[in-house]
Amino acid sequence: MKLQTKEIAIMTAYAALYAVLVNVPGLSFLAFGILNLRVADIMLGAIPVFGIAGVLGHTIGVFIGNLSSPFGVIDLLNTIPSFIMAFVVYYVYKHTKNDYTILATTTAYSAVLGVTVGWMLSAPYNIPLTLSILYVFAGNLVMSTAGGWILFKALKQIGIQRLLGTETKTNQGANKP
Repeated sequence: MKLQTKEIAIMTAYAALYAVLVNVPGLSFLAFGILNLRVADIMLGAIPVFGIAGVLGHTIGVFIGNLSSPFGVIDLLNTIPSFIMAFVVYYVYKHTKNDYTILATTTAYSAVLGVTVGWMLSAPYNIPLTLSILYVFAGNLVMSTAGGWILFKALKQIGIQRLLGTETKTNQGANKP
């Protein structure tokens, strides 16, 4: 895979914004808390629009954002399921061009991260594993699915792919009414 300069710029900007949003002073306790309410996860909705650059930016952003985790190295391991599920969001949308797949794939992202992050947070917060998974899933669902959907629709509405010149022939037709 060879990235163009434009894609590298998108990836870098996405990663930087994600990492900053995870560590916003006064809100970072939410990002690493039991509900795992990360404002940064709203950006998951940009992945179908930004393509593989969004997937890579998300992955790098999660890794950098988690460097400040109070849970140490174990939180860096969550970069792996984040990458896999971000790729699923991208891949399914790329092959279907169906906006509603964003809701399904971001919900799947929330479920997977609910399990992996919920498992990690169960012991430090001294709560049952099932409850921890449900808390993380719920928090992630709000940000990644609800917030991500709003961002996705807004980016499509303003025609960000056209503005960035990342629109392909197949999705040029998909954007027409």
